Amino acid sequence: MENLTADHIQRSYVPNPEPANLITDAELLGQFTTPQIMQYFFLKMPAVETRTLTLWAAELLKYLILVQFSPGRILFGKDIDNLWHFWILQTREYAQLCKNLPGGFFRHHSSNDYKETDSPRETPLDEAVERVLSFFISYYLNFGPLTAERLGCWPPLRMVMDETGWSLEELNDFLNDGARSTALTA
Repeated sequence: MENLTADHIQRSYVPNPEPANLITDAELLGQFTTPQIMQYFFLKMPAVETRTLTLWAAELLKYLILVQFSPGRILFGKDIDNLWHFWILQTREYAQLCKNLPGGFFRHHSSNDYKETDSPRETPLDEAVERVLSFFISYYLNFGPLTAERLGCWPPLRMVMDETGWSLEELNDFLNDGARSTALTA
């Protein structure tokens, strides 16, 4: 695969790509990780199975790629957040990763909620749900349908599914339909 650039990342306003255009976990891991950083993760999280840790690394990379189009609170669970923090601690490697990711900017979040005013702004629920769904429409467009295994990495999406009563198949149908209808109105 050629190097992934910002031009390769599709936002939610483009039609559903053919499966050949989807970015695979193997391509992500091959382009953005090294054997050394993966070994570091295995040493830091020895109780986690190789398959699971590899999945978490791929899902983290997907988030880091797409977050530029959907800034806000992180959407993945604590396990992936821990992995992200281990990567950030390897400052040179993490800086290089950010430079190599589409857009080339440093990805970070604050663990502290700093108050800019005396009354912090709460995100309305409908805006939060819209952000989650928009993010996952982009996810679907670039990386394909979600699987049960991957869904476990994304608690906010799981909450949306619980509230709507959607099955995984219904969720993927919604993401596909949302991508198509958004493309038609863009």
